[in-house]
Amino acid sequence: MDKDLQRCLDLLKENTENVRHDAEGALLTVCQNILCHPNDKQFREVCLDDPIVEKLLPAIGAMECLFDLGFVETADSLILPPEASLFKLQALESHLSESCIARHNIVDNTEAYNLIPKTTNLKERAFLTQIVHQFQSVLRFENTILQKKARRLIPITELQIATMTRIRELQERIKLSNENSEKSTEGLFKESDIDANELFLMELMHWFKYKFFTWVDSPRCSACMGNCEHYKTVPSEDPRCSRIEIHKCTNCEALVKFPRYSDPEPLLTLKRGRCGEWANVFTLLCRSLGYDSRYVHDTTDHVWTEVWSMHEQRWIHLDPCEDVIDRPLMYEKGWNKKLTYIIAYSKDEVQDVTWRYSRDQTNLMKRRTVCSENNLLQLIESLNKHRQCSANYSPSRKQYVIKRRLLELVELIRMPNEQNSDNNESYQGRTTGSYKWRLARGEVSQSSSGANYSWDVSKYGETFHLRYSIVKDVYKVMDDDDRMLEEILGWQNGVIEIQGSMFRKVENDWKMAYLARFSEATSGRVKWSFVVTNPNLCISTFHLQAVIKTFNEASISWQLEVFFDSTNSTKSLVIPINDCANYYANQLEGSVKLILTATVFGGQGSNAWQYAQLFRQSLECKDQSLVINIQLKKR
Repeated sequence: MDKDLQRCLDLLKENTENVRHDAEGALLTVCQNILCHPNDKQFREVCLDDPIVEKLLPAIGAMECLFDLGFVETADSLILPPEASLFKLQALESHLSESCIARHNIVDNTEAYNLIPKTTNLKERAFLTQIVHQFQSVLRFENTILQKKARRLIPITELQIATMTRIRELQERIKLSNENSEKSTEGLFKESDIDANELFLMELMHWFKYKFFTWVDSPRCSACMGNCEHYKTVPSEDPRCSRIEIHKCTNCEALVKFPRYSDPEPLLTLKRGRCGEWANVFTLLCRSLGYDSRYVHDTTDHVWTEVWSMHEQRWIHLDPCEDVIDRPLMYEKGWNKKLTYIIAYSKDEVQDVTWRYSRDQTNLMKRRTVCSENNLLQLIESLNKHRQCSANYSPSRKQYVIKRRLLELVELIRMPNEQNSDNNESYQGRTTGSYKWRLARGEVSQSSSGANYSWDVSKYGETFHLRYSIVKDVYKVMDDDDRMLEEILGWQNGVIEIQGSMFRKVENDWKMAYLARFSEATSGRVKWSFVVTNPNLCISTFHLQAVIKTFNEASISWQLEVFFDSTNSTKSLVIPINDCANYYANQLEGSVKLILTATVFGGQGSNAWQYAQLFRQSLECKDQSLVINIQLKKR
């Protein structure tokens, strides 16, 4: 190794162990980023306010390493010039990788692995060994230094303000609902039902998906910025990385590395990956904020997070990839997954939570053939006892965890018997990842009918005000004073029909969101239904405001179908809408049902599907994407 670089490394050894390890990890991340993307300018630049620099500054010899590698200082960053040799950088990366491997190998988990039940079945032993390994791995979320780093990245004040705004809206809604309800209070939503902690989690997850983390199917080519496709997977010598995917550019055929990190620390800087990386970092963020959280692994290849709700005394399902909370049947009913084993891991315990996520017990049990139920249960009990009886484990914490687990076991025992408890629920297919990737995995919903939902415009009085935000993906019904009366999450849950496989697209690079058709569809159509169920009322006027954007000869057309008799479809007329930005119709007197239809079609080239964008808005935009006002009158 170069003498100057060796001198810098010798200086690093003079630091305390924690400071040195932090600095070595940061230097390793810098080296690997550049070596994986040698021609990408963004990886050759380290901003001075980057968390990586915070790890380097306290360490003697760390910044000296960067300067010796050829980095030069600008006003607000350190940059490795394109002409700088990568020879020293490769040598440093090799040295730090070996040091990191040696450090990780010091940990001895032999005792936990000895708890695996005796079995002659190699497949079963591999499955049980993986459970032990994962149970050991979740302890990385308990690193207080790492939690502190993660917490600094969260805009806590901004999320608290958003949470308070949501609470005030709910309070207004409860007040109005109670004022308009009958004397009986049975079934009413109360202010005591509002949990600020859970509402904060919703805001945290929304920020995480749309402002912090990025989904990656294949990385961009670092040479020509073209699209890449998976080429092969190779093992990694870095213990923080489970494997390295090699992707090939479809344009210049350059090979691009995509390390799949299982350690959340480098991901706090990289901020990208697929569901494994998403769940790792999001679980860490939850732990850094003090939530009792656990990492949930579905053996049919997906991961997410659960958080214990003190308010509801149960574990809440959170999927940061989908920005979905408390929808555990989404995978079975929306993604069409044939579930087998779903295991949750926390610092306290490991638990088989499969029954929270399935209502098909008979068929699921037929698929659980990898391991005997007795051996699985025995290992879980042994691991929990081993963890909770360790020397540093608090007796009071142990009692708390035992009580919490009893509550969960009662819940899980009951769930398989609730076969038809949510037949009216609507679940969508997976939204993250390319359509081709999701289709190959069988995680695209086969339903094209949407939620089959109709808005009853007469239950709010003689005025109906509907607002939809593509950014927050939520419908809100407002009163005349702009107070919220009702809220429905998910654009598809407020429509009566979807044709052409429409989906909500979020462009994290451009910070935009919109509805579009899938690439395989020549057109897409969304329909909203508005009905009058009060026999004493009818529709008088209709007002529409909608945001759209088209490119390259693509088009979006609108029409309004008006029904004057809900039982006779012949008594209707169709009105084309030429200007959706501000359309007003007053020839509707006496009508009792409206069907609003938006159709996207046309466009040139391979990306034609993307050129007709319904409700396109910036992720920073607070304006409404769709506004519908309906005035009613007495018959």
